Amino acid sequence: MAGQTALTPVQLKQNNYAVVAGDLTITPVAMDASNGNSFVATGKEVLLFQNTDSATHTITITSVADPYGRTDSSLTTYLLAVTPALRICHGRNCDGVRG
Repeated sequence: MAGQTALTPVQLKQNNYAVVAGDLTITPVAMDASNGNSFVATGKEVLLFQNTDSATHTITITSVADPYGRTDSSLTTYLLAVTPALRICHGRNCDGVRG
């Protein structure tokens, strides 16, 4: 069996950051259903999952021991249901009419 596919965390911007075009773009990465994925957690991560089909999917988040042998027992399995794409329309409804 191959090792888990490493994910590269995206650094979020500070809340006082002067945003310019493209700065808040987050590019989704396909998950590796065969080998699983992993990343080095710092404790500041926010996990985003996008369901791109009509099936439900189970995401399992597994804690690994820290340098002191502790694991986070609050991590559990989550079932992600199908949801429509999030549409943010900046003060207008998504048909272009001011709301």
